[in-house]
Amino acid sequence: MTDSKFHSGIDYALSILQDQWQPTLIFWLDFRPLTLDELHQLVPKLAGDELKAELARLQNLRIANPVKDTENCYSLTADGTDFRQLMISLSMWGKQQMNDDEDKTTPLIVEPEANAKLSELIK
Repeated sequence: MTDSKFHSGIDYALSILQDQWQPTLIFWLDFRPLTLDELHQLVPKLAGDELKAELARLQNLRIANPVKDTENCYSLTADGTDFRQLMISLSMWGKQQMNDDEDKTTPLIVEPEANAKLSELIK
């Protein structure tokens, strides 16, 4: 859902990236479909109604699927997955630039497997 306050696609994307919770939820929702309880465990500072409201915002942006699946799980849309990949690439690029500026070696980044248990993701 676009808004006339945006003058470019970058403005629109930055508004999502600058949101307090949306990047975090986008990050977690692409590992595998997650229940509301699992999301709350992964993002404990975002409770109950706030979490539901953030998920509704992501659904309105067509980043999260508008309907929970048969197991009551939330997931990303194809556009949401594309946005997450861009977000991860931007994050890795930024980290490399920071490390280059400080003459540090960038560590290898490994994401958990899609079948990882929730306890592994919380680590």
